[in-house]
Amino acid sequence: MIAKALVLFGMMFLFLCLRFPVFASLGMAVAGVFFLFPGSVPVAVIGQGFISGMNSYNFCAILFYFLLGEIMNYGSMSDRLVNFGKATIGHIRGSLSHINILASVIFAGVSGSATADTAAIGSLMIPMMKKDGYDGEYAAAVTGASSCIGPIIPPSGGLVLMGVYLSCSINKLFLGGMIPGLLMGVFQLFVSYWIAVKRQYPKGTWGGWKHFIKTGKSSFFAFMLPVIVVYCLVAGVGTVVEIGAIAVVCAVIISAFLYRGMSFKQFCLCFARAAMMAAKVLPCLAVAGVFTWIISSIGVSATLKTMLMGATSNPTAALALMMLVLLLFGMILDVNVIQMVIVPAMVPIVKAFGIDPIQFGVVGMLVCQMGLITPPVGTLIYITASIAEVNPLKVARELLPFILALIVLVTLMVLFPGITTWFPNLVYAIE
Repeated sequence: MIAKALVLFGMMFLFLCLRFPVFASLGMAVAGVFFLFPGSVPVAVIGQGFISGMNSYNFCAILFYFLLGEIMNYGSMSDRLVNFGKATIGHIRGSLSHINILASVIFAGVSGSATADTAAIGSLMIPMMKKDGYDGEYAAAVTGASSCIGPIIPPSGGLVLMGVYLSCSINKLFLGGMIPGLLMGVFQLFVSYWIAVKRQYPKGTWGGWKHFIKTGKSSFFAFMLPVIVVYCLVAGVGTVVEIGAIAVVCAVIISAFLYRGMSFKQFCLCFARAAMMAAKVLPCLAVAGVFTWIISSIGVSATLKTMLMGATSNPTAALALMMLVLLLFGMILDVNVIQMVIVPAMVPIVKAFGIDPIQFGVVGMLVCQMGLITPPVGTLIYITASIAEVNPLKVARELLPFILALIVLVTLMVLFPGITTWFPNLVYAIE
């Protein structure tokens, strides 16, 4: 078992370090076990693993949520949200950094993707913040940190994966992400304001109620889109896939007909970009199906469960240890690898300790997203540094206060399960 595990994970790490795509790295690791240990992976399992890896109707929702983010990016909604934020809190010190966070909170209710959030908000806010006197490294850091809110507040492609692996209600997972996602925004706003006061970042002037009302009217429908998504979830009007389709239709109507900010050509471009993003995920899911079968067959999950149960019998302590493992893996692995390989291996442990799958799914998703802003692999560090044209190492240093704030939030979520479970239980109890 140890030899197979070393080959499997060793080859995966090797090819990831060599900058191979995720699906290729997983595939080469599977091939290594297949050829080095003849008979250990039946040929039939490979075909079945490819199919089972993608064999979930709920994965259709991922394309819809990618498409939502692209439409919002191209449909001028981001600009309107930022303008409304400036009209509302532009007179507060460090206002642009606060607006950056608030825009990410609202954008999270549509895109469900940290990368889409960074592309939409970062390309607009980072140059604006630099022009207004903010350090480029800080502008990149606050954008990267706030973008992590995207996959927590529904809709979220990542939570769809969590729901499939945990075999629990994805609608409940979405509702469970509402309060933690909003708390992420609150915690980051505290950090943002503290830094703004400490460094004496600029503040604007109050534009008056007339300007406030004007920008409010202009951005009304942009605000309504996430409201529609949340209402559909709470009202239970359909499955996670159907709600995604409804949201896309509403986004097209708002962007193309109400705001007139998107042409048919741009819509086709949005669809093509969303399809390309989904096409990057689906091969990973297919290969991950075989990868997780190998993990299960060689007893990795069972060994981890035995070790953890030997170390503690307390579910809270077990959850804390699993989150620590995810955080450490997040520093060296791509977030997709963690969700498709590490999380499935933890599912038997979650069931053995009786941990609420909603709590594990949401907290685990948050910790996985923290990997996007932790070096050396943190993808968002390099994306935002590129937009800001600054050194990624300096961006990573500026991210430290935001990472510490998220660690505090994760600790509270582990200690108090109600933060994630109260709202979905309330909604389903009313129904």
